[in-house]
Order: sequence, then C-alpha cells, then structure tokens
Amino acid sequence: YERLTKGMEILKRNKLPFGISCCYTSKNVDAIGSDEFIDDMIAKGAKFAWFFTYMPVGKDAVPELIAKPEQREHMYRFVRHIRETRPIFALDFWNDGEYVDGCVAGGRFYLHINANGDIEPCAFIHYSDSNIREKTLLEAYKSPLFMQYRENQPFNKNHLRPCPCLDNPHKLVEMVEKSGAKSTDVQAPEDVHDLAAKCQKVSEDWGRRADELWVENRAAKEAARKARGEE
Repeated sequence: YERLTKGMEILKRNKLPFGISCCYTSKNVDAIGSDEFIDDMIAKGAKFAWFFTYMPVGKDAVPELIAKPEQREHMYRFVRHIRETRPIFALDFWNDGEYVDGCVAGGRFYLHINANGDIEPCAFIHYSDSNIREKTLLEAYKSPLFMQYRENQPFNKNHLRPCPCLDNPHKLVEMVEKSGAKSTDVQAPEDVHDLAAKCQKVSEDWGRRADELWVENRAAKEAARKARGEE
C-alpha cells in the first residue's frame, strides 16, 4: 500500500492523470465503501475509480469473500453518491449494468486475452475456444463461445443482474457446454460446474434484492420523466 501511494504522489506531483481500481469483498466493503476512503483517494490525485466485486474464480477462491446482498446494494448506492458529491468519476463493473444493458463481455464491447494468448469473453471468465496465436480477432468473435454470448445477452432482463457467472451461473454452464470451451485458468483448470456452484446461492440472494431495486429504479425514472413533462 505504501508503494502504491508513493506512486500516486509521484503521478500527482507531475500532473499525470490516473485512476484507481478497487475490489470490494465481504471483509473490506465498509472501508472501500466509505467517504473517508474516496476522499483520501481524491486527495492523493485520483481522477477516476473502478469498483469490482470479488469473484470466486479459481480452485483456491474463497466464496466467503463474495459481497453479501446488502453489501452489494451499499456499493450500488455509494457509487451513485460519489457521482453526486465528489469530483471523481466512479464506475462499478457489475452495479452499472443498467447503463449498458447488462453484460458488456463476449466481444459485445470488450474481450480479454490472457498471457497464454487465450481469447476469453471476460477477464473474470477463464474459458476459451480460441487463441490469438491461432485465430484472428474476427475469427474469435465468430467462435462458438462468443456466439453463445451474443445469443444469450442480456443474461437477465434485470440489468442489475448482468453477469453470467455471479448473477446467472446456469447461463455460464450452458454456454461453456454448448461451445465446448475449455478452462484457461493459469493455475489449475476449473470445471464450470464447480464455479457455478460457488455462485449459486449468492446469485439467488442478490437476485431477490436486485429485483426490488430494479422496480424501484424504473418507478423513479418514470416519475422523473413525467416531472420533466416528457411523454
């Protein structure tokens, strides 16, 4: 942490714009999701902040670190609070799904290529059926796995439940099986059923609260639209 903040000091002193990337878990969400933390980052010169929730990817993952529904909701509201009150641009990779119509991965807006050249639909989805050393990007976009993504997006009508892994794990299982994609985890291959099992309960728990939030959001936006006199 001291090395990171030292680097931030150097960047700020030389007037070089930079941002921060934060992973919130069930253990640190109270710290990361606080005014004190974001104010400190602003004081250190950060111009934007990316927030990511913990993903239980890999055989050594710790499912207990997955944010609980009330914690994810807190970050949902906190990021919007930042936008309204702080001079920093904040984004949440999961909780901002409502602005981009759900999941952006699988070549819809982006993809990920790992160190071995495997072309993955997302930095958090370590399954692939293409390698950059063997296929062009265009060929990868047309691969069975990426086509499965496009056929299934959005993975949920509720865009606060955008992810095919954390929020809709049955979808990830279905796409990997239909495409024949293989695990590309750099430490040890992970069966997609094992990954989905780690996400199942949290997807159900978050799903109930997310559906309530979605209804609240739609109602609030409709009321605001009518207040502006829009038909």
